[in-house]
Amino acid sequence: MLSVTAAFDLPRRVVAEALGTALLVATVVGSGIMAERLTGDTALAPLATGAMLVC
Repeated sequence: MLSVTAAFDLPRRVVAEALGTALLVATVVGSGIMAERLTGDTALAPLATGAMLVC
């Protein structure tokens, strides 16, 4: 009997992890830049980051 992790080969898992990490980094960095440009207040960056992660 195959386990769930054996059903997906290593290259596919590595690509999925890399894509997920890239999207997460882009979201965090982008929301920080967006908050700074829109308000000029760096205190809102964590709020914008949290909102983007929830979406």
